[in-house]
Amino acid sequence: MLQGDGCEDWRSSSSAKRGQELKDHVSLPLPRNEKGGILITEDELKVAWEFFDTNGKGKLTMSEIKKRLQTFYKDITTREVKFLLNNQPEITFEELYALLKDNQLTNFDPVKEAFKVYDPNNTGFVDMDIVKSFFKELGYGDISDEDAKIILETADGDKDQRIGLDDFRMMVPFGQPHDPSASSTD
Repeated sequence: MLQGDGCEDWRSSSSAKRGQELKDHVSLPLPRNEKGGILITEDELKVAWEFFDTNGKGKLTMSEIKKRLQTFYKDITTREVKFLLNNQPEITFEELYALLKDNQLTNFDPVKEAFKVYDPNNTGFVDMDIVKSFFKELGYGDISDEDAKIILETADGDKDQRIGLDDFRMMVPFGQPHDPSASSTD
């Protein structure tokens, strides 16, 4: 093999990429519903609902959902939002919960999917500039560099000065791994 031909770099980066891809495909033991899909509790869904139902009217329209989702998914289409609403023009919390509670999603990690929005360049870490832009677009105001530092320090569970998927997973109130071998001592 020729030295300095660049092959070593390609192989090592390719190997690292394959390792990351394998890690990405590892399924976490998420709590399951009676149909084997991801367990979605009313409490978890209420957190999301309150994010979308900003005026507290108890119903969400396609345009309201699209407006909030566009902060995170710039190119979301009306068709995609319509699909999310089961082709209805609006939806109540009860209708949404009925739609989601018996899902059969087996190869889906909701936290990992949410994390991708904060890591658009696929670096494996939250991009704080993205966090700042989300706060501003959602009407929460500007995040100063000092505020960003506090967010980072608070969220950085492994203290590596970055927010990775595992750190992110500990911040969100849903999609937490479930250890089926652990027994409750309550």
